[in-house]
Amino acid sequence: MTNLFESLKLEGLDIEPTVCARCGFCTFVCPAYLDTLWDSQSPRGKLYQLKSLIKENKPIPSDFASRIFYCTLCGACQEICQTNIPLLRFWQLTRQEIGKLEQWPEIVNYIDDSLQQTQNIMEMDQADRTLWTDMVDDLVEDRIGIQAEVAYFAGCNISFKGTLAHMGENTIKVMNAAGIDFTVLGDEEFCCGNPYFVAGGFDKGKELAMHNIKALKTLGVKTVVFNCPGCHRAFAEEYPHLLGKEVVEGLEFLPFSEFVLRLLRDGKIKFRKEYPHEVVWHDPCELGRHQNIYNPAREVLKAIPGLKLKEMKHNRNKARCCGGGGLLKGTYPVASVRVSARRIEEAEKTGATILSSECPSCTMSLNDGIENRQSKIQFKDLSQIVAEALDL
Repeated sequence: MTNLFESLKLEGLDIEPTVCARCGFCTFVCPAYLDTLWDSQSPRGKLYQLKSLIKENKPIPSDFASRIFYCTLCGACQEICQTNIPLLRFWQLTRQEIGKLEQWPEIVNYIDDSLQQTQNIMEMDQADRTLWTDMVDDLVEDRIGIQAEVAYFAGCNISFKGTLAHMGENTIKVMNAAGIDFTVLGDEEFCCGNPYFVAGGFDKGKELAMHNIKALKTLGVKTVVFNCPGCHRAFAEEYPHLLGKEVVEGLEFLPFSEFVLRLLRDGKIKFRKEYPHEVVWHDPCELGRHQNIYNPAREVLKAIPGLKLKEMKHNRNKARCCGGGGLLKGTYPVASVRVSARRIEEAEKTGATILSSECPSCTMSLNDGIENRQSKIQFKDLSQIVAEALDL
């Protein structure tokens, strides 16, 4: 087994476990460690074990492989790391190694099969990609697959989960109110590939990436709008790394908050309706720590008359994870809910009546946390608040 840890070695990351100072700062912020209180589950604990495996050129054993997937890939460990180890990339490549050893968790193999067969994570017919448009059919039916400079990329969760369809609906309503000429890909929209990327299956995600970029460029698209930070991160961060920067040249990728903020600054929309609520904001990990995007959503919320924005103790780059990232909701669903519940407890302490974010995974996880705690706080994603404030 001379090619063990080849991906880590190619990027020079195989030495990182020896760089770890074992200071323990990562244990203060790691959702997996805070859930188990096992040092072997902490970032430093896993690095310590990997140091020996890499040095001795031994394959990752199955029980340890499961610990690598007991992780939300929230990036909090990388943010606080005193020796600046690029831990997000390190964990992704370690998961890639686990995939090469054919030790991916069962749910990851299911997602792999689904993506191979149907190009979406739900194993549903691609012809149903536009089911989410039913409530805004009059605004969308003539825009599927048309030439336009702005495209809306819904993603698998919004496309196929009825409880999340409102995010796409609200985005379309905002685009229509602003007079935006837009297009949607319909059944030509394939999964962004993010499930592969967080599992380390980069080569498997490459075909999806190439298809999506070709589909967008064929329609003359210049700006792509996303409700899902995972999709946004896939396009903005993974695609250039995987396909080359020149492949995505000429394309702009905007999260919903940044798109709305641009519409406000350009005078294409204006909040006129009073929104007399206290709202506390949750930063999605894949938008915040992963891409350093924190301000647009806050600026949008502050522009709404009557709305009072509140912050949790842990916010921005120190924000705690919702529990839904890194495939944890699939690999360890009970643990995911426990992580979510802790975030809800923190939100409750602010006294806000509404908790908001801009992410389908966060929406599902935080609602799970609310149910788990039987909390009185109400969750509304950013698209809901924006649509209500615009009286759409």
